[in-house]
Amino acid sequence: MNDEEQNHSAFFIRVKNPSELVELKPGDLIEIFRSSCQHWAIYVGDRKVVHLATECEHFGDGAPNTLAALSDQAYVRKDWLEDVVRKDGYRVNNKHDETHPPLPLAKILWQTEELVGKEMPYSLTSQNSEHFVMELRYGAEMNEQDEIKPGDLIEIFRSCYQHWAIYVGEGKVVHLAPECDRLANGAASVLAVLSDRAYVKKDWLDIVVRKDQYRVNNKHDHTHPPLPLTKILGRAEELVGQEMPYNLTSHNCEHFVMDLRYGVAMSDQVTEAIAVGTIGMMGVAAAMIRSAAKRRMHRYE
Repeated sequence: MNDEEQNHSAFFIRVKNPSELVELKPGDLIEIFRSSCQHWAIYVGDRKVVHLATECEHFGDGAPNTLAALSDQAYVRKDWLEDVVRKDGYRVNNKHDETHPPLPLAKILWQTEELVGKEMPYSLTSQNSEHFVMELRYGAEMNEQDEIKPGDLIEIFRSCYQHWAIYVGEGKVVHLAPECDRLANGAASVLAVLSDRAYVKKDWLDIVVRKDQYRVNNKHDHTHPPLPLTKILGRAEELVGQEMPYNLTSHNCEHFVMDLRYGVAMSDQVTEAIAVGTIGMMGVAAAMIRSAAKRRMHRYE
């Protein structure tokens, strides 16, 4: 074994989670956890993967997701697993095997190798690295089902909370946003506690997502049948531009989109935050900030 092969072998053993008992097999889907997104690849054996990569993928963690939003072309590459993973965590994630039987392995690998080196259209919302590998393992039908559809709820992972929006088609979403949502993650979360008004906005999905990770999450479909699509979209469009009351515990962005899709205002992140006492602590902090502000106002009157 030459020096290069020894280095690749050592890295392969080191990166793999020691508690992970499942060995990589050809055809496995690899989910790689970048700092603000997931990159996907398909394992083809001999410690190599094939993946759909934009030109910006070779930058450090922060840049890829930002620049990927601007990319409309990408290349199918075959690289060493460790070169693609870099310093990030990863796992095998054949997440749809129970509902979508994989294609025959020979077909998966043959189709994968045929695409290496080719330039392909790229879109962050409908033709990204995840769509690419899902289609290779499960077929075109799986890819079509994963596309964002009008009426879908979009969960966006800010640094310390989730922002929610509803997809209305043509790359745009409607969402309830206090003025502070345009700020950086940490500041927005703190100032949201102090907000009592918010605006219904219609924006490009990529603009709302910014550098953050997101997913389609119609999580209550199994217990609350969605309203008719025409009603969902009609109500969403009617509300655009309106000012609405905002409250972190009862009228936040999650309540807003849940009410649009299901006719019921719900917020699981509020329920979970109350369970661990986060809302209470934030409320106390908000009260202290308001009190200090009032004292300053009285001082200068």
